[in-house]
Amino acid sequence: MSPRLGARPGPAHPLPEILWCSDARKNRNLGWKFPLEVESLLKDFTAGRSVLHFFGGLATWGVRMDTDPITRPDVIADAYLSPFGPGSFDVVILDPPYIQLNSQMRSQLFWSARFVARAHVVWWHTNWTHPSCDLALERSWLSRVGRSSAVRCLQIFRVKTPDLVVTPVRYFTRGPQMRFNKWLIQPERLPFGETLAPAGGTL
Repeated sequence: MSPRLGARPGPAHPLPEILWCSDARKNRNLGWKFPLEVESLLKDFTAGRSVLHFFGGLATWGVRMDTDPITRPDVIADAYLSPFGPGSFDVVILDPPYIQLNSQMRSQLFWSARFVARAHVVWWHTNWTHPSCDLALERSWLSRVGRSSAVRCLQIFRVKTPDLVVTPVRYFTRGPQMRFNKWLIQPERLPFGETLAPAGGTL
């Protein structure tokens, strides 16, 4: 059959699969945690490897890094300015707040993750993304997480040149989430400044 006039070629990367999360009560009210089906998939994928969660104060495996001390993370740190050295972990998992991320925010976040990751970077968000920071899409899912919820994108990116030590970009000297510090209602506020100081970029 001849292609339609104006039809474009298909994507060069693998097409996304469907990951259906159940409506079972155990999957409800998980807050900031992964749906159980997603958690099981990621645990299988990362089995036997070192894992760092950039926004993972409530994760149940790996090293949990978060800005919020209430989540009792292993490390209190800003994902946009990770304190870990190059190639410190096999896998870095990104599960940022579900806000609209502009290009500078995504770029700094992914370069920071790529700097730390030896093998893979995992993305879990409502926004599909295509980073160019020495990462290649290896596998992906569109995930239905509830009856009336935004679809989540689960993407696994492979580090293309593991021996390359990249230089993270620095658009911000504090992660953009710090602007919400003054609105947080909890016994203690985040131990970071509220002022966002751009360093070669704008929000």
